[in-house]
Amino acid sequence: MKNISLRFLWIAFMLLCQHSFSQKFFDPSVKKVLFIGNSITYSGEYIQLFETIYRLQNPESKVEFYNCSLPSETVSGLSEEGHANGRFPRPVLFERLDRVLKMIHPDVVIATYGINDGIYQPFSEERFLKFQEGIQKLHQQVEAMGAKIIHLTPSVYEEKKKEATFNYAEVMDRYAQWLIAQKNGR
Repeated sequence: MKNISLRFLWIAFMLLCQHSFSQKFFDPSVKKVLFIGNSITYSGEYIQLFETIYRLQNPESKVEFYNCSLPSETVSGLSEEGHANGRFPRPVLFERLDRVLKMIHPDVVIATYGINDGIYQPFSEERFLKFQEGIQKLHQQVEAMGAKIIHLTPSVYEEKKKEATFNYAEVMDRYAQWLIAQKNGR
């Protein structure tokens, strides 16, 4: 079942990208696109797919794509007890964001956060507020340096039924709904 749902998501993503790229996805002035996020973004699979479809639809484009993601990273600054078997807490984007922005000088930043910000715990208003504050800080810092930012919702989370004592996917749904509401309200 997992492979079928992943294949469906990839196909849906590709169709969405093809539709989006039939219009001009980026303004012609865009030269550099920076991806930041957690391990899913770090792995580069969807970035590679995104770039491939973009280049097929825009062969004349000279846009450069950069992946500066970091596994386990959060915008909330939170980390659960014993993360990485107690070796280190989750990294926080803001410890490095200024350096990355100054080094790359992106025109567009595509950010994917949330899955680690809930630290795999039941929903908590306190954690949710930290996530919201982190997203707003990220948004402000990127815009302050003159770039546009696109926030992607947290990735799909598939519960391991034998181990689950709560539904983390529902926690991520709340994070995603808030992000979407911000887009519609901005």
